[in-house]
Amino acid sequence: MDKVEKRNIIVFDRSQMNGGRVLDEVLGKEGFATSHFEDVTNALEIAMREKPSVILIDLDEFGEMGWTTCLELKDDLGTRNCGLILLSSKDDEVFKIKGLELGADDFVVKPYSKRELVARIKAVARRLISNANKRIKVKDIEINLDEHRVSKAGKPIDLTYIQFKLLYLLASRRMNVFSRKEILERVWGKKVYVTNRTVDVHIKRLREKLGEYKYPSQYIETIHGTGYRFL
Repeated sequence: MDKVEKRNIIVFDRSQMNGGRVLDEVLGKEGFATSHFEDVTNALEIAMREKPSVILIDLDEFGEMGWTTCLELKDDLGTRNCGLILLSSKDDEVFKIKGLELGADDFVVKPYSKRELVARIKAVARRLISNANKRIKVKDIEINLDEHRVSKAGKPIDLTYIQFKLLYLLASRRMNVFSRKEILERVWGKKVYVTNRTVDVHIKRLREKLGEYKYPSQYIETIHGTGYRFL
């Protein structure tokens, strides 16, 4: 079974009750929980509440409202990271391009096999989680692992290689307390000899790069006698 973090699927449809049950059974075997809704009017509210991994919208059943919903879901900060798959019986290139330009992650033409749809759902969920793991945004700090860049409130911050690794480690597991020993092993490696004092010095310099000069810290908290955590 493919490992994904969020396992719930939302399907907006009206007429596929029997087919929907079959799909639910197939997805259930893959570890997904599926919810069906017959109206897209409150799609954004539903998605914000359910926090799905992937959303499916049948364009044949909702027409222009389906397109509008697609745009709303991908424009809102709370749902733009959810996977979105559009379903339609129209096998038309212009139709597909419109959906992808509005932010859809995939476009599936009906009729489709349940196995194909499940495979596409899993691929979208897997890709989104992979991308999310490479980009972290906490408060006004954004870290891009692929591009090795950090910004604060949209302004770039120049970090050394070690400072970047240190920041990424702490921010990727927010509120997790890392001991100095664990930080040393994860950032410098077990074969490199550095002391606990080295960690403290780099934390101090990293805080300064983030614009922190006063106590209490807004980003990196010192847990006395233990280590550090990112707030």
